[in-house]
Amino acid sequence: MSFSQRLGGRRIVRAMPTVPGSVPRPQAPPPPPQQNKFRRDPRLASVYDAEIAPVWTQPFGKLLLGQVAPLDGKATLLDVMCHTGYPGFELLRRFPEARLMAVDPSAALIELARRKAGELLSRRVFLRTELGEPKLPFDEAVYDLVVSNLGLYDSAQPHLLLRELARVAKPGAQVVATLPLRGTFAEFYALLESELVGREVEQQRLKTHLLSWPDVDTVRGWARQAELQDVELVIAPFSLLFAGAVDLFYAPLIEFGPLLAWKALFSDGLGGMQQVFQSLRDRIEQICSPAPADQSGLHPTVRRPLVLTVRAACLRARRPL
Repeated sequence: MSFSQRLGGRRIVRAMPTVPGSVPRPQAPPPPPQQNKFRRDPRLASVYDAEIAPVWTQPFGKLLLGQVAPLDGKATLLDVMCHTGYPGFELLRRFPEARLMAVDPSAALIELARRKAGELLSRRVFLRTELGEPKLPFDEAVYDLVVSNLGLYDSAQPHLLLRELARVAKPGAQVVATLPLRGTFAEFYALLESELVGREVEQQRLKTHLLSWPDVDTVRGWARQAELQDVELVIAPFSLLFAGAVDLFYAPLIEFGPLLAWKALFSDGLGGMQQVFQSLRDRIEQICSPAPADQSGLHPTVRRPLVLTVRAACLRARRPL
């Protein structure tokens, strides 16, 4: 894969305290973002591990690791939607006396995690294939730390998953979870929106799709429903760089992820979709076309990348004592 990534700035959003005696009214979450095909198709597990994880899962995982507070002694850790083991295995290196339970709905991803665990398997690492929805298969108040890297993004009902993460955490234990926020891939969506002028059905579907990405207030609402405290949201955007339209649409991260939702916007058959995507391809190629050489002619022309922003966020909170 020829695209790369670059890190952006970081900011922290603290949740507003709940007024004493008030009970927040639960708000139904918007429709979830697209589900990742690599989880539904076991044949794509190796593709995920080699080409998607380095540019997508790992940047979110590094953000998560930066928000985990120190743990003492033989702590028990839970990683929900663990993929192939990162960042859970990194937590074990950080806390050498800890034990890790990691679960994921994909048996193929769990099998790759088993291979990576090596001699730690069944000693300090315990792996299970579990859906995690609508309920985690663990008793209440079991774990000293509960993490989920992109689990809230992959979940069909993220507010319920966060409630489960809080339920299985011990009183006072930290709950840390990452997800992309609304505004992710904004540069592409701006191009797509301009191509849908006059196509009212697709415009409305695009609007609904964009609203399915959670914003800060949505995530705060999930945390309130889960009765978490000391809630903070750390936002650390990073960028993905694509060499052109082919690089974008055939990158496994896009092809087996949001491209499925982008295609589902169209209601008038294959022809209308192909027309829009052909125009998008031309627009992207114009963006990526080489910059003009300077007057001296000494500097060769190079293609410019298409830059897509990922609004990565990490929710950190604690279960009340």
